[in-house]
Amino acid sequence: MSNVSQRTATASIWTISGKFLARLLDFVSLLVLARLLSPADFGLVAIATSVLVIVEAILDLPLTQALVRQPSPSDSMFATAFTLSVLRGAAISLLMVSVSWPMALIYDDPRLVSLVAVLSIAPAMRSLISPRMVLFMQRFDFKREFALDIIAKGSTLVFGVGVALTTGSYWGLAIGAVAGPFAAAIASYIFAPMRPALTLSEWKHFQDMIGWNTVSQILNSINWQLDRLLLPRFTSLPTFGAFSVADNLAGIPHQTFVGPLMRPLMAAFSSVDDHRKLIAAYLKATNAITLVAAPVLLVLALLAEPIVRVIVGEKWAFATPILQWLCLVSLIGLPATIMPALAMVLDNTRYVALRMFVEFAIRVPVTILGIAYFELAGALAARIVAVLVAYAASLVITRRLIGASLGAQLNAFFRPLAASLPMIGFLLCVQPVLSALPLGLNLIVSLAFCGGAAVAIFWVSALLLWQVVGRPDGLETIVVQKILPRRSGALTS
Repeated sequence: MSNVSQRTATASIWTISGKFLARLLDFVSLLVLARLLSPADFGLVAIATSVLVIVEAILDLPLTQALVRQPSPSDSMFATAFTLSVLRGAAISLLMVSVSWPMALIYDDPRLVSLVAVLSIAPAMRSLISPRMVLFMQRFDFKREFALDIIAKGSTLVFGVGVALTTGSYWGLAIGAVAGPFAAAIASYIFAPMRPALTLSEWKHFQDMIGWNTVSQILNSINWQLDRLLLPRFTSLPTFGAFSVADNLAGIPHQTFVGPLMRPLMAAFSSVDDHRKLIAAYLKATNAITLVAAPVLLVLALLAEPIVRVIVGEKWAFATPILQWLCLVSLIGLPATIMPALAMVLDNTRYVALRMFVEFAIRVPVTILGIAYFELAGALAARIVAVLVAYAASLVITRRLIGASLGAQLNAFFRPLAASLPMIGFLLCVQPVLSALPLGLNLIVSLAFCGGAAVAIFWVSALLLWQVVGRPDGLETIVVQKILPRRSGALTS
């Protein structure tokens, strides 16, 4: 295994561990808040955060990506990145405050005015995070990012649950959303000190990426938030709250395993200067992400009913089929998440915008018609159609970018899926038994045991399949070397 692969693997372990613990804190927060608050409370906050997500995504600036491409970023570059980030944060906050009253009129809920105003503080706090944190990313050192995640999510948990216990209202969700970024901003200057300075002297190093990135983010934000904006107008607030909670649960594998890998992968792609090695690195990344996230998504989908009862309680049982469909969407979309990172490293961000436009052209009309005629079912169907289109576009664009054949890309994705068949059979057998158990310690223990057994079955199948196809270099190689260090040379040669 190459030095770059080893450094990427080590960095990935740190980032995934950090996100795993951060999601664990999110899970604890959800576990408590779902019992303190109602589905309508979650639905109300989801309306406000949906608009915030769109505005943040539209005004997103790829400052980290631009800095990581520089071999030795100067102090002026960091100051320029800080200035752009502060301007972005201020613009988002002011825009959110200005649209709070129209939102209250559109959704006929005056509570949105004060709720949106408070939530607008969060992007301002995120904009203050020290840009010098990118230096650790360039060195494949993600220990400090690990700590930053824990600090942010720990603050969200403490303040969110504390306010919810005190007030018994949706303000627990809002205050928690602000406390996390505030704590992260302070901690970032402890890890990566810098004296804030306002300047745009190094704007030239950021302008090219910002141009196409803005187009991509506008399209992407509309793609993924359109259904959240339309559903409250066609369904009840509790139904939308269930959709929001199910979407959050289905997003845990991506946030825990896939998202954290993007930074190490960008660093790895940028350090590879050989064309064939870049193709191999991309295919290994696709295979690794699927191996890590697919079993978790399948467990969530096939054991959705007992999982929902255990995590958020019996009153959320109607969210079960929503969670199952959203997990399927996340599973199909796994390989398409890597292509944007590759395009940015190759300075071809226009291809990211192209993929987003293709998805936009299909998703928007399908989502509008689906929700207007079939409400929630139409929204779920639209997501499946859109993610299939996005995957197809990613296959074609990746072939154009680095020359990876469609067959090689499909194989990198479907080989781990083939290894999941025995696990799926096991889960289908135990699911009726778990669903019949009443909520309690017996169900929790049984669910944990069956979930762990399913993942173990998956990895046994994956390693056997890896042996059958000739032991190609990939995540399985790393796993074997960790489990059997003395025999790994013979097994992987």
